[in-house]
Amino acid sequence: MYEFRAEHGVFHTRSELMKVPRMGDKAFEQAAGFLRIRDGLNPLDNSAVHPESYYIVERMAKDLKKEVHGIINTDISKDIDLKKYITDKTGLPTLTDIINELAKPGRDPRKSIKVLEFSNEIKTIEDVKPGMILPGIVMNITGFGAFVDIGIKENGLIHVSQMADRYVSNPLEVLKLHQHLKVKVVEVDPVRKRIQLTLKGLSGGA
Repeated sequence: MYEFRAEHGVFHTRSELMKVPRMGDKAFEQAAGFLRIRDGLNPLDNSAVHPESYYIVERMAKDLKKEVHGIINTDISKDIDLKKYITDKTGLPTLTDIINELAKPGRDPRKSIKVLEFSNEIKTIEDVKPGMILPGIVMNITGFGAFVDIGIKENGLIHVSQMADRYVSNPLEVLKLHQHLKVKVVEVDPVRKRIQLTLKGLSGGA
């Protein structure tokens, strides 16, 4: 990505990330929410609202008879019924996060995260071994799973199938952003920088 930016200049929209070589759909889904585009073409690109949720904000703006930029830095929670925007893929917790982000876009969510003491057994991905039980913080939730900060550069993934000893159709049934929990390492791929985690057999609380 650094080389692409150096050659082509700054990104004007988050969607331009898709032009970066080897940036597939899943990688874009994971990375887009963390990239901020200041003074870009879309005001939502400078917020924590993920591109896959832009259409929701656009619907809210249309219902309020405003442009998208007109509802940013504004508390619209009293003006709309969030339940109206619930879908199979978007639950009330996500909608609440969107509303809070619109009210204060660009805020650093890390400021609201309670301090968690990570394991002192691991410093890099090479230290992570299958079977380890580690403390972590939920940093991102998608339709297929949740990404957890376990105290190293690489986040671990809890696939939706690994979130409980029962069937889970929506990760938000089990987890919420910035939740502290204990996770068990299932598989580690140092080459691809991937860590597979599970909550099965664990209480889930940190």
